[in-house]
Amino acid sequence: MKKALLILPVLALAACADEFSYPAQLDKQAQAAAQTAATPVDQITLERGATINGGSFQVLGAVKTSVGKATAFHPAPTVAQAEQKLRIEAAKLGADAVINTEIGEVGVCALSWGCRSATGTAVKLTN
Repeated sequence: MKKALLILPVLALAACADEFSYPAQLDKQAQAAAQTAATPVDQITLERGATINGGSFQVLGAVKTSVGKATAFHPAPTVAQAEQKLRIEAAKLGADAVINTEIGEVGVCALSWGCRSATGTAVKLTN
């Protein structure tokens, strides 16, 4: 029973690890995503509203991510860094855009002294 209690927190952190990044990792992740993405990462549109392209799109799925600072002495992640990470995760799904984009405020999270979350819905634009 004690072993199970010790493993659960580790599994919970591991589950979050794939969506969490530090700012120094973003360029490398963008390059990796660009190799398989149909739309270049920097050209993925972020839309705060629920529609884009006159409503002609296919929903690919929800995207949830966060960017954090490595130590208490590093600067807090910027909105631009959170947007970049959102684009990277959307590119992995083959998205052209992200609708319902929300960028959070900086707060403390499990893996960082300060992190900024970003969420949205990845979509593929259609004609």
